[in-house]
Amino acid sequence: PAYLKQAAEASLKRLGVDAIGLYQFHRPDPRVPYADSIGAIRDLLDEGKIRMAGISNADPDQIRQAQEILGGRLVSVQNQFSPAFRSSEPELKLCDEMGIAFLPWSPLGGIGKAGSLGGQAERFAEVGRQHGVSPQQVALAWMLAKSPRVIPIPGASRPESIRDSVQAADL
Repeated sequence: PAYLKQAAEASLKRLGVDAIGLYQFHRPDPRVPYADSIGAIRDLLDEGKIRMAGISNADPDQIRQAQEILGGRLVSVQNQFSPAFRSSEPELKLCDEMGIAFLPWSPLGGIGKAGSLGGQAERFAEVGRQHGVSPQQVALAWMLAKSPRVIPIPGASRPESIRDSVQAADL
């Protein structure tokens, strides 16, 4: 908890702002009770140092616990989710039920793997061919169709990839 507060203070200073818009708690320390870490996030909210709070790599019990400790102010959950990694489906469904944004990280398989998505998930490639779009666009559209709370984080290093990802919203 002390480190989380120290890191937030350092971020405020580096960014030159009075409050951080969204503070995402990424990796829980297994040596620290989860509730204590979330309590530090609550304190940052209460002090106005962060405007919104999110958690990452959380299971359903941790999501419920964080929402309770934060007094209903949990706004996002960022978990790994992709065509090849679907084990966060329960968390996605819970976020949908609770009205919390679900931010899939590595939605196309991770760094350097997006280009081979069609070979790994043939159905996405097949649907892409039927619609004249990339399998990556199909994968992102599939995620977006799961819930209006889903906001994938595909990342991109080329402008073409960015445009392709954006077009998934219309597929």
